[in-house]
Amino acid sequence: MCQNIFIPESIIEKWNSLTFKDNFIFTKVMQEPELCRHTLELLLGIKIKKLEYPKSEFFFKESFDSRGIRLDVYTKDDEHCFDIEMQTTNNTNLLKRARYYSSCIDVDELQSGKDFSELKENIIIFLCLKDPFNKGLPVYTFTTKCSESPELPDDETRKIFYNISCWKKNKNEGIRNFLEFIKTNIPKDTFTKQLEHHAEKALQNVDIRRQFMTLEMELRSRYKEGLERGEMLGLKKGLLAGKAEGLQAGQAKAKLEAAVIAVKDFNIPVETVAKKYGISAEMIRKQLSDLL
Repeated sequence: MCQNIFIPESIIEKWNSLTFKDNFIFTKVMQEPELCRHTLELLLGIKIKKLEYPKSEFFFKESFDSRGIRLDVYTKDDEHCFDIEMQTTNNTNLLKRARYYSSCIDVDELQSGKDFSELKENIIIFLCLKDPFNKGLPVYTFTTKCSESPELPDDETRKIFYNISCWKKNKNEGIRNFLEFIKTNIPKDTFTKQLEHHAEKALQNVDIRRQFMTLEMELRSRYKEGLERGEMLGLKKGLLAGKAEGLQAGQAKAKLEAAVIAVKDFNIPVETVAKKYGISAEMIRKQLSDLL
């Protein structure tokens, strides 16, 4: 980044406040193969002989006109494909997101010329700061089994959601320490101290800092563009739809339509859009859910 580019103070403050739980730093730390391997072994209770070099912010797109996804941390071993996602904000439709992530990974595997029988076990892990399903469980594991004959083999896909807000309920001490570290940034054992060290190392890296500043500037530009285009398209569509109900109703519909477009088409956080248009985040989420 050129030195003469102005960086807003808010971005600098955001950088200075980053910890391991922030997606950007988390993905940088997980690029260390041994740390990523240990994390997977801990969370899954398995042993991994050899792990491919972890890829952060890895982009998948099944076809030209399909919706692309960006996986936080993606890697493989001889028998599994792994995706680890740090979920710090919106918990909307996480299960269906995990389903889509899983399908994209399978498509990528098959594109290398493999037969269906060669597909590896596919494991998606979400680390959620908030309870993703509001049942108070420390972890939620989803698998696919035959309802009529549960003894039949499953399709070797797993979707695991760790509820960091209930870290104290986890029976495994290592996992408790790991989840507590994400929540508090206070290490309790050798492994979490390693994670803290590598997070601090990333924060002191000039190149990583430059990447973050560049990314934040680009995101702000996209947010601004998305809000403006969403407002223009939404107002036009909403006003037309609301004409028969009067100007006030039309304006309300226009705002909601603009908010939905900004979130759905431009990936702007619900909270940001809600604040922009002065409507509730719950109303936007309900409208998005109705569209599924």
